[in-house]
Amino acid sequence: MPDSTTNSALNNALAALTSSLVQYTGECGPWTAGDDDTELAALDLFRRRQQLQIARLVELLGDRDATIEFGRFPTKYTDLHFVSLENLYPRLIANQEVILETLKKAATACRGDEQAEGLIADAAAEEQRTLEELGTLAAD
Repeated sequence: MPDSTTNSALNNALAALTSSLVQYTGECGPWTAGDDDTELAALDLFRRRQQLQIARLVELLGDRDATIEFGRFPTKYTDLHFVSLENLYPRLIANQEVILETLKKAATACRGDEQAEGLIADAAAEEQRTLEELGTLAAD
């Protein structure tokens, strides 16, 4: 039976994902030079992958009749409307690193809860993949 510590850790992971800069990019309209939409398509893919992890966490917390606590975008994100992707990349990468640290802490708190451990491990793998792909995009 999951305990409040596990559910709290799941909510911390959920809040980190729902308030991520990747999610905010859907709101802030980043732009790229030229007609190549590849980078914007990549950001959309990152957002959708993250939304899948969010949905899985919400479902598990709901199945457990736990309180579901979504995160809020930090106020500092409001300064990022219509900025270039080149300007966003370092911030996206830094935010992904924070998310991965949050997921690492959640994994520790969820030890012994197979279902929660699996979900957090999947989310961490996806976020690591996003971090690596952001690094590649930033280097181009």
